[in-house]
Amino acid sequence: MRRAWPLALALLALPVPGWADDGVLSSGRLSDDDFYRMATCGAPVGGACRRDPVFWVKPRLTIALRRPQPGFPKALLPRLDAALNAAIAQINAAGAGLTLIRNDHRWSADILIIPAALREGEETRRIPRMTDGQEIGVGFMQVWQTDRNRVTEGSILIAADISRDELPSVMLEELFQSLGFVFDLDNSYYNGRSILAQDSNATITIAGQDRMALRRHYPPESNP
Repeated sequence: MRRAWPLALALLALPVPGWADDGVLSSGRLSDDDFYRMATCGAPVGGACRRDPVFWVKPRLTIALRRPQPGFPKALLPRLDAALNAAIAQINAAGAGLTLIRNDHRWSADILIIPAALREGEETRRIPRMTDGQEIGVGFMQVWQTDRNRVTEGSILIAADISRDELPSVMLEELFQSLGFVFDLDNSYYNGRSILAQDSNATITIAGQDRMALRRHYPPESNP
């Protein structure tokens, strides 16, 4: 899924080119260390990071589903609602030091979910917390950070032409990646095994190395 990384410096939001769009190439099962570094900083096996990892510092994040834009299919809304609840439950069940709380009445929630009128391949325009002119997939995530690599807010766009079958996996992927796991894994071994697999929308759980990475990024003891 395509995503971008604007950077907030001295409280001024400055766009950063979306070079994190491509997956990081590897093959076969990765070690836990290689998997974690690849997902959080874009490091290839044995290589250097493409960027510093980023973190949320709050132990609890609020998630709000915004009203759909005109043009988003109403028939998809129940499926989208269920997919968001399932994604939150999967992430919370991992036992990391971070808890997601859904509150659709919080217009200033930490992460906004936007059912958009846009379709895959179109460019963002007038989407809350997203810079204009970015080409989207069926899901698109953008987060904002400080100069100390601390995430301050985020937004997830769900495209109008997403299929019912793709929704659960795409929602989980975008929500998971908004927590700091911004790099896709270009590795066929992880198709159906990891929510981060670049070429698969088959995963609907946080398990295995996805769970390991989440707990390493947000250690359980940090969430009283």
